Amino acid sequence: MVKRLYWRPAGPSALALCLLGALALGLVRTVEHFPLRIEQGASATKRAAAERAERAFAAIREERPRRGLPLVDRNDRAGTGLIGPSSTSITTSAGSLPAKRTAANPNFAAALVDMLLDLGLKRGDVVAIGYSGSFPALNIATLAAADTLGLVPLSIASAASSDFGASAPQFSWLDMEVLLVSRGLVSRGSVAASIGGIEDRGIGLGAEGLAVLEGAIQRSGAARLTSDDFEASLSERMEHYERAAGDRAIRAYVNVGGGAVSVGRSRGKMVYQPGINRPAGKAPVDSIIGRFLDRGVPVIHLSHVEDLARAYELPLDPAAPQRAGEGEIFVHVRPNVWLSLGAIAVLGVALTVVGRRARARAHLATLPDGVVGVEAAPGGPVAPPPPGLD
Repeated sequence: MVKRLYWRPAGPSALALCLLGALALGLVRTVEHFPLRIEQGASATKRAAAERAERAFAAIREERPRRGLPLVDRNDRAGTGLIGPSSTSITTSAGSLPAKRTAANPNFAAALVDMLLDLGLKRGDVVAIGYSGSFPALNIATLAAADTLGLVPLSIASAASSDFGASAPQFSWLDMEVLLVSRGLVSRGSVAASIGGIEDRGIGLGAEGLAVLEGAIQRSGAARLTSDDFEASLSERMEHYERAAGDRAIRAYVNVGGGAVSVGRSRGKMVYQPGINRPAGKAPVDSIIGRFLDRGVPVIHLSHVEDLARAYELPLDPAAPQRAGEGEIFVHVRPNVWLSLGAIAVLGVALTVVGRRARARAHLATLPDGVVGVEAAPGGPVAPPPPGLD
């Protein structure tokens, strides 16, 4: 009687496995090195707006030492020059330091271009803007986007700031605005300004802070808003927008931050979403945003900065300065599907070849009756079974 025994294949050689590993690693690196780069819509315009904002950022940064302000401190770790101190004579509320650092990115101007184009705005259209000193970087991004698109920005400013914004008394937002206009980096300054803060009248600010902000308004040349209560302030602001627009229609309103007059009191901060808000029935909160929406004017609400950054794939709380023109908002970088499929095919062929060579090394042996074989070592002789095994 003859017994047949099939041995398990000895498997690929160590050299073959090393070569397969090297091939797989090389294919992965190749796919990573040659991704698809898909230019996004209006990328040239977005890049121009970001570069304009970057130049304005640089002007602010260079001006700070001349006003006795440090270029880099522990709050402004990226050295943007757009992060101010906390708890000064012109600060009216607490501010989020990570949000302020996230906002100090010139590529937010590209995000503004994207939103303004989404609203169908074109050269010559009028855009109303409401901002304070809380987010000077977003103020600049908004003006840079409007100027790049050839829009007509009509801004009303609140002079005060929350913590970490344009909060240095020596260099308030209106002082920054005057500097940027004088350098030709933005087309125009604010048409009107208020003190800002609670009830838009700076309630809670000391005499020193009020004097600083009054001086900044006077230097800016903006009309001083004089209303002494919330509702009157709303109406006065709308009147200034209409007067500045003349016979031209206001096509959009951009709000920066969470100012009560612009957004509404506490309820308003929960009603409007960051980004684009389109008219949809009666606005639930009386505010500048609400009044524009009631008139059928769409609103861009720049709040919840981290959410906006995620939506436009901008970095959160960066530790290094952000360069204009870089990021997914300009070019989507995606793996090359065809190159990936080709790499998989090449690896599959290599695996097939190695597998066939390994099977060719398998042995089929026929042993004498009563003898049971055991598995052979790769390339070695068949070892006899232990005595006594049948």
